Amino acid sequence: MAQRRPLILLIIVLAIVATGAGLTEGLIWQAAQRPAVRVQSPSPAPPNRISPVRTVLPELSASVSDAPARRDVARLNSEGMALYEIGRFGDALAKFDQAASTDATDRTVQRNLALTQARLAWVRLERGEPDAAVRAFEEANRLRPDEGAVLLGLGAAHLYRGDEHEAEVFLQRTLEADPTQILALKLLGETAYRRDDLHGARARFEAALRLDPSDATVRERLDLILAEAGAQKEVRRLESRHFTVRFEREQGEAPARAVLARLELARQEIGRRLGVFPERKIPVVLSAGGAFHEHAQAPDWAQGLFDGKIRLPVEGAMRDGTALDRVLRHEYTHALVHDRTRGRAPTWLSEGLAIACEGRDTDNERQIVQSSDHLIPIRELHGSFLTLPRTEVPLAYAESAAAVEYLLRRHGAPAMRALLARLGRAGDFAAAFQDATGTTYAKFQADWLRRVIDSKGSSS
Repeated sequence: MAQRRPLILLIIVLAIVATGAGLTEGLIWQAAQRPAVRVQSPSPAPPNRISPVRTVLPELSASVSDAPARRDVARLNSEGMALYEIGRFGDALAKFDQAASTDATDRTVQRNLALTQARLAWVRLERGEPDAAVRAFEEANRLRPDEGAVLLGLGAAHLYRGDEHEAEVFLQRTLEADPTQILALKLLGETAYRRDDLHGARARFEAALRLDPSDATVRERLDLILAEAGAQKEVRRLESRHFTVRFEREQGEAPARAVLARLELARQEIGRRLGVFPERKIPVVLSAGGAFHEHAQAPDWAQGLFDGKIRLPVEGAMRDGTALDRVLRHEYTHALVHDRTRGRAPTWLSEGLAIACEGRDTDNERQIVQSSDHLIPIRELHGSFLTLPRTEVPLAYAESAAAVEYLLRRHGAPAMRALLARLGRAGDFAAAFQDATGTTYAKFQADWLRRVIDSKGSSS
């Protein structure tokens, strides 16, 4: 089984929008999918890179009156622009604020003040501080309620924080203020796709492609949506309280009903164990084997995948109960971790916890760690395991399972729950780890490594 990282949050992390008057600044949307695949898992698609999106804002007005106060405003405004140009945004903000204090009616200064505030908010968002970014964007929005670049930032910050409803409100307002904001269309398209609204996602990505026909990654995303929608002969949906399953009518309802019932049970069992639940309803897609492997980019032997939706081949949904439960618990755990951490969990934590929650024996993983003549440092298992040599992949998953098992045994489910919650609020894993467990991440790694080495010695 596998976790293919959803695009939606990764879009935002590097979304540095031009927010200075008269400036044009590049925006790179990097959908660096960071999978957390098991040894028997499919190989996800390589990272995609959205082509640069540029937001061009009007030049500042240079005309001022001869009044001494207006000359001071013009000077402060010019100094603020110069500071902004060299990246000293805090100093630029101070100049614009001083100019606004001199003449609170100057609309140009008010706009520059708002856009600089928004530029600093993007910096906070980059640093993994979505709450602070939202507050800064809100202040900029107070100064310029209809400024497209500010509305875009506010929508992106809410989305990064996990407030999808608020994000959609501001992203829609962005398009009303500036219909050419391609990033708003992409984010709205990804949000629709994530909740399995293929029609809405298609409309947004088609609009983005019309604005920039050369955007290869958007075209690829649109092709995926069209293929997924076209493969469905007649779509039906069944819902439970916490999940919605999409399937083809000819498949019949039995597999979907079985998946819903077993997922609700998995949610209860894992929730009781960890004391945490997802905040949103999780979409599930059942596809015929060929369609599953094509659209999930998974090999024939893949049993399931999470990419913002839990995806399963319908044939797998009809297998024996024990095997199906194991797959569903694994993929549900990926969905849970992604939801609670806003996609910020390192691969080893997400994969190790998914293995732990399967409810199966992990003797095989222990044996791999015990018999290996070397170990991969845990700090090197944060990103995609696809960057590792192929021979190292089984060890990476085995270590993930062993490290999470050790973390739970030493600190318990409350610490795990706290760690997931803190990661959901900030992206600094080491700080979140220490806050949740009371020990440093470096010490945890050293203690775990010592324990593995000692167990090797005792077993020899």
